[in-house]
Amino acid sequence: MGLKGIILSIEDTILNKGTINTDVYNEVSKLFSYLKLRRITPVILSNQKWTLTGKDPSQTRCLFEYLQESFPELVIFSRHRDNSIPAKPTAESTKYVIDSMGWKANEVVYLGSTDTDMKTAVNGNLLFLRATWFQHRTDYGFEFISPKEVARFIDTLCLREHYWSHIINSNDFRYYALAPFSTMKVEFKRYSEDARAAAKYGSGTVDFWLGALVTSLYFSNIHAEIDYVCPYPGHKTGVDNDKMSADLLTFSKCFRKTYIHDLIQRYSDAMKSQTARQRGVAIDHLNQINTIHLNKYPTRNYRTKYKAPPLSRGKTVLVVDDICTKGYSLTAAKGFIESTGAKVILVSWLKTINTDIVDILPLRNIKGFNPYTPNNIGVVQLGKTYGYHKYLVDDNASEELGEQFEEYLSWNWPKGID
Repeated sequence: MGLKGIILSIEDTILNKGTINTDVYNEVSKLFSYLKLRRITPVILSNQKWTLTGKDPSQTRCLFEYLQESFPELVIFSRHRDNSIPAKPTAESTKYVIDSMGWKANEVVYLGSTDTDMKTAVNGNLLFLRATWFQHRTDYGFEFISPKEVARFIDTLCLREHYWSHIINSNDFRYYALAPFSTMKVEFKRYSEDARAAAKYGSGTVDFWLGALVTSLYFSNIHAEIDYVCPYPGHKTGVDNDKMSADLLTFSKCFRKTYIHDLIQRYSDAMKSQTARQRGVAIDHLNQINTIHLNKYPTRNYRTKYKAPPLSRGKTVLVVDDICTKGYSLTAAKGFIESTGAKVILVSWLKTINTDIVDILPLRNIKGFNPYTPNNIGVVQLGKTYGYHKYLVDDNASEELGEQFEEYLSWNWPKGID
């Protein structure tokens, strides 16, 4: 698994209004050289013929021939050469390319800039990288202002071999974390401090953490299993997570999933773990269960309010949190959502070291429990304990993530690419 190919469009990615901008083209050339270095195959997918016209009409020539002379590894699929190639933006167009190259869909990303590009990527269920170095043409996709930023994204986030440090996949309990969290252990300290700053204050490298999360979900194919995405809210009364909402919305739209920012509502403040320690108060699952409920008629992609509850049997919700310690937040979310009949996949950026996750028995079994209204539960029955070390499935994930984090901060073109 991992990235094997990148599908590119022409308009406003390589050419602008049919002409070459020398400065941008030089950067695109570096991107092609970088892809060759990393053994990632670039593919042009086009509906039409593109020509380059010089000052002298006799200099007019086919753009594809020009590109392939410079980049022999470039593969071109164009309907003007072969009308059996399905047209963009149909799902069949990218499927044709992927099948022809012997790839899987989640081994490819799509780089383009227009509405047609966006529709092609979405129809093909591909991660859409939106080129804006010429102009903004669509609001969909993850934005990149230069070919260099695309190369950095690929180099530091798309070529990882270790997507998850923790995986729990036991009966109906599914949980994933990128890496361990600790600000005390040297090997975890630097990236953990940045993740905490990003999660709590928005001052860390938020783009890195959300990029790592999105690529892990994509390359491990979890995105294909879900219907809805929602964040877990903070400790204060309210909904959503403003640190990750934009990228989670973008991720959802890329794959025709629905982002429901207000699915989980915090109707009263929950006590922070740090505050509880300072006061000598023991907190448990009830600190979450008795301060949240589900919104029966939430909002779809920040736009349209549902007229009927969206959660039901056969649907799967991806719940995203930043740092998981004992799992009180995520298991509470799981209990509420499962009581509607829907399934849940839980994800966090990081998992606090040496702390187990304790599940709870189904909340729907509690007399009078209603997932859509505030509850005042006195006792919750505990379920299975998921030991930290037992479900630490990849010790290399933290080391790799730490290295990629440092690379992300100081990334430049590899030697030999100039």
